[in-house]
Amino acid sequence: MSQSTTREYTEKMRGRYARMTGKTARSRLLDEYVVVTGFERKYAIKVLGGSRRVSGTNRRRGAPKRYDGEVVGRLRELWLVMEQPCGKRMKDMLPLWLGHCADKPGLKKRLLSMGAATIDRCLAASKVAGPKKRLPPRSDAAIKALVEIRAGSWEVGEAGWTEVDTVAHCGGDMGGSFIWSLTSVEILSGWTEVRAIWNRGQHATLEGMKAIEAAQPFDLKGVDSDNGGEFLNHHLHGWLKGRGIKQTRSRPYRKNDQAHVEQKNHTHVRQLLGHDRLGHEELVDPLNELLSLWCLWKNLYSVTMEQVSKRREGSKEIRRHAKKSRTPAERLVSCGKIALERKIWLAAQRRMNNPFEMKAGIERMLAAIWELKERLDGEEDGCFPLRVPGFLRYAPSPLAPARGSTLNQAATVSA
Repeated sequence: MSQSTTREYTEKMRGRYARMTGKTARSRLLDEYVVVTGFERKYAIKVLGGSRRVSGTNRRRGAPKRYDGEVVGRLRELWLVMEQPCGKRMKDMLPLWLGHCADKPGLKKRLLSMGAATIDRCLAASKVAGPKKRLPPRSDAAIKALVEIRAGSWEVGEAGWTEVDTVAHCGGDMGGSFIWSLTSVEILSGWTEVRAIWNRGQHATLEGMKAIEAAQPFDLKGVDSDNGGEFLNHHLHGWLKGRGIKQTRSRPYRKNDQAHVEQKNHTHVRQLLGHDRLGHEELVDPLNELLSLWCLWKNLYSVTMEQVSKRREGSKEIRRHAKKSRTPAERLVSCGKIALERKIWLAAQRRMNNPFEMKAGIERMLAAIWELKERLDGEEDGCFPLRVPGFLRYAPSPLAPARGSTLNQAATVSA
């Protein structure tokens, strides 16, 4: 049978099939239709019932697309500026960011109406799979007898308990001198600070911890580290003990004891600086200016998913997260355990800063740092002269916090 004959025959049979109410009569008519057309029986039922077309058309079936290319393109632009969060985090970040955009109200409304799964589906083509696993640096222990081991889960109800770790910017070669990143993450809120230090020495690590403490909007109550010599030494131990700050350490070769800071080592360090070797001490100060602004931007405008429960059923571990993700600043304010001047400072930072301007400043500073690194590498190889003063005249974003300023001074100015 030709297609035109099949269509005509089908229209006739549809009318007869619709008029029949008995199961036996319909079954006999269906047998006849299957024999004549050669269709599979279940498919023939759908054709006669009117739910399946006999011949296809070029028209797209189903509901029309709700989000066109303009919405998806703008969503991708925001996703890149937001440092490529997942759909659940990005849905909670959009209300914070769109208030600083000049987009049309209709476009903002459509962006805000998108669900987390829709965001992931629209961005699927733009996502690139990255490395799944990274080996952390290891070092020998120093004064283990003076620092107790903390191996249990964190159960804290106030801000100030932190995990710290270091990241090597060695480019795969641990020989020689190079820059390390010192990372500190607060457990209750997820507030994260990163500072660059030279060679991970005991004195340099202590100075980095002092800079981090000055930038945090809460009082430091505890520091948990791995068994590296940069943390287990008399310099840092004496400084923490003199300030009444408790120091603990993880079990050797158990990196999951420091899961919080290990995750931040990826999102706050590697995603920004990568795995290249940073082997010039002249990069330390520019990197600290960049990292100060980067961490402030992350803490104010980048939401984090908060785990509220965890249980094990057989071999499966079931985790539940809060329905709405919040920024570390929002989580810190809502905990109610920080001083009033710190809350004023956080509110002033949210009011004065713009995430788009901060991100643009970060990109400019990062580009200048890579340019300086290339010049330093070229000078080392004897390719071209070094012009370090030109970089020192580089003006970072005015939104970057001034180095050396304490939190109380910033709170006083904001108030």
